[in-house]
Amino acid sequence: MTEGEGEKKSFKVVDRRRFTEEGDERSGPDVAPPVPPRKDPPMPQPAAPPPQAAKAPAPGAKPEAQKAAGAPPEQKKAAPEAAGALSFSLFVQSLAQQCLMQLGLMPWPHGQREMHLEQARDTVDILAMLKSKTVGNLSAEEQQLIDAALYELKMSWVEVQQAIARSKGAPRPPTPPGR
Repeated sequence: MTEGEGEKKSFKVVDRRRFTEEGDERSGPDVAPPVPPRKDPPMPQPAAPPPQAAKAPAPGAKPEAQKAAGAPPEQKKAAPEAAGALSFSLFVQSLAQQCLMQLGLMPWPHGQREMHLEQARDTVDILAMLKSKTVGNLSAEEQQLIDAALYELKMSWVEVQQAIARSKGAPRPPTPPGR
């Protein structure tokens, strides 16, 4: 008799789900105990800033009030990003790449080029809204990135619209006299 012949292997199925189908909590040796919430140590309090010679404006004051009070204009700096975390720059770049795919200027992940002009217009509008909602809250690099992305995408939109008009045989606008 060879190994495996005549022997019948069996296995046991254990339901380790914490809740029943009705939503009641299970109990028993097969159910894993609930994980207690993690308690992080308290954050250390920062040291108090040194007193300033000039009277500082209220935190909600306008930039004009800050200049009048003698406070130097704040330079926005990009916050350090955690490894693998989504940054504002990556978000803007992903929206720009998505818009280029929607305009048919870049292949989609499946390898084909497809035009979705309404979606491309919506994506440009989203970037424009993002720019208007983040005024004064971006670093110089982030502001330059969103400005450049919007400019390039709007120019690409115009080029695609012109190419569509040419392909449909739309009449060209008359050339100005004297040319």
